[in-house]
Amino acid sequence: MQRYSLLWGVFVTFFVGQNSANSWTSNHNECSNVQHHYVQLDIGHGSLTPAKKIHDASMDVCYNGAQAKNKTSCCNRQMEKKYLQVVQKDFYDVIKMKSAYLKNLISSNASFYQEKFLQLIKLAEASTDFLFSNIYKIPLKDRHGPIGDFFMDLQAYIKRRPVNIQDSVQRFFDAIFPLVFHSNLNDPNLKDYTDEYKECLSQARQAIYPAPFKNFPSKISHHLSKALSTAHKFMEALNLGVEAVNTTEHLLLDAQCTRALTRVKYCSHCDGYIAARPCHNFCLNVMRGCLANVAELDEQWNKFIDSTEKLATNMRGSHNLTQVMMALDGNISDAIMHAMQNGPRFYSKVIAKCNHPQFLKSKKPGQPEPLVKPTTGRWQVPLHVHLQSFMQQFLASKGFYKSLADSMCQHNMFSTGTSSRRKCWNGEEMKPYTKLVVAGELASQVKSNPEMRVSPGKNTALIMLKDKLAHVTKSIDHKFSLTGMQSDTWVVHIHPSPGDVNQGSGDGGQGDDEDDNNIDGSGSGNGGNFQDDLRRYNGRKKDNNDNTDIFIDEESNVAVTPNQPAVPIVQSAAASSTVSFVFVVTTILSSALWVNG
Repeated sequence: MQRYSLLWGVFVTFFVGQNSANSWTSNHNECSNVQHHYVQLDIGHGSLTPAKKIHDASMDVCYNGAQAKNKTSCCNRQMEKKYLQVVQKDFYDVIKMKSAYLKNLISSNASFYQEKFLQLIKLAEASTDFLFSNIYKIPLKDRHGPIGDFFMDLQAYIKRRPVNIQDSVQRFFDAIFPLVFHSNLNDPNLKDYTDEYKECLSQARQAIYPAPFKNFPSKISHHLSKALSTAHKFMEALNLGVEAVNTTEHLLLDAQCTRALTRVKYCSHCDGYIAARPCHNFCLNVMRGCLANVAELDEQWNKFIDSTEKLATNMRGSHNLTQVMMALDGNISDAIMHAMQNGPRFYSKVIAKCNHPQFLKSKKPGQPEPLVKPTTGRWQVPLHVHLQSFMQQFLASKGFYKSLADSMCQHNMFSTGTSSRRKCWNGEEMKPYTKLVVAGELASQVKSNPEMRVSPGKNTALIMLKDKLAHVTKSIDHKFSLTGMQSDTWVVHIHPSPGDVNQGSGDGGQGDDEDDNNIDGSGSGNGGNFQDDLRRYNGRKKDNNDNTDIFIDEESNVAVTPNQPAVPIVQSAAASSTVSFVFVVTTILSSALWVNG
């Protein structure tokens, strides 16, 4: 019996001791999962986490340590400070994910359109150079400067640099006037003018009456300004859209928001619930409070998108840069033709301003000119088709700022994704969230948000962004309230009616608006000839009811519209080169005889 009592005592001692050891181990490592998670997420070093639940009187976010004196947790103040830092990164990561599509949509299209606009200008420059070289036989050394400077200005304008289009056009015609006067109004085999005489001609050009180029420069300037300013404003709008998204992504969080976000995301860890998800409505109240001032951008953002749509709509007709650029070389040619045909009318005025021509001592060098190749390149997709696709997607972003807070709570980093889940973290314990969900409007958030104190209108970056959106919206609306959405037939006819062609009298005394709709048809009034060749060479006209874009086919080198047959660009000019040559020679000889006579 004594033997059995001894064995029983050993068994009881072992059992009780083992249980005590297990109990001590459990209590000693009750925060091990929190510590492991803390280190695994790279929030901080494991030494910062307590091994067991403790009370920290300095705790300030997950609970008030000074008031809740009996509260213990797996957190201390050092961990809390780390949570406050890392939750901001979590917030910015999610907001970037939510805005990534919109930002990429706008920025990629901003790059696309700038590239295409610059490509159009380069195509127009090449066409103009071809015109001066192959049609008017102006040497490279003489034409390079005026053409290069003019189109460089147009490119700079698209790149949003300060350029006055009207001044650029006038400078261009001032610069080419000595070339036209020498090459086409006098014998081109004569010696070149002195630099001083060229300068006098350039300075005198705008003061000569009747105007050598008639009112073509002002009309070209008018239509270039309309198309380029629309493209410029469109680029400005897209870049502001990117700035708006960037401002949101780098929003400065205030202390109230950061504390509330920490309670949503990390305070459950202090009670050991590392896998807990915050209640959806709890997340909504916190996110709506954090983004209450951002949501105030929504109304202005929606107006901004509507105004951008106006720009897109007006990038057709006379505002269509594709058409205006493709018509440019032909309209410059019409201006030169007018000067050639009306030389006798203003020659005496030139002599009165600059005296008789002053020539260099030696003849112009007779080096052969390299043949300028015709324009090649094309729009892979007609601009209006791509523009329509972009605007459909951009219009879908209306309401982005108003819905941003709620969309943040759809991300699993911050919410369960449902308001009906009963076992979720409500900010204090694993129970349903019972507080009222407050509407996202700023006034409601300031008045009633139960999770944080919301202060209105203190974020300078958001205030400045809202003002910029309002300014650009107003400027776009003002632009088109003045100009309307009217098309100008000089850039939208591909097959002009008989009444539109060759109606110009060649009289430089007509008013600026007299033949504004027939600028392509003004000039000699001599019927089909050199200008007809140039129209076929340009292949640039378009029917007023046709909303498709003209582009240049790289392989066949023809102007193409989806609904029209291909119009040869250079081949037709070559086919009628004999007529063109005879016409130019006749004009030159008549001018020379008149000068010598």
